[in-house]
Amino acid sequence: MQLTTEQRRILEDIHATREVSAEDATWAVKAGLAVQAEDGDIDLSQEGRQQVEPIIG
Repeated sequence: MQLTTEQRRILEDIHATREVSAEDATWAVKAGLAVQAEDGDIDLSQEGRQQVEPIIG
C-alpha cells in the first residue's frame, strides 16, 4: 500500500500515542491499519506497524 505523506503522519502519530482527530482515526481503522478499542484507545494493526517500522533483515 502506497501512503501519502499525510497518511504516514497519521500512522506515526498513532504509533507514538499522539492524539489524532476522529476523522484520521476512522480512516486508519477503515484502511485496516489501526484498531480501536471500546474505550477509544487506538493502536496500529500489524499491517499498520509494517508501514511505519523499518523492516530489518
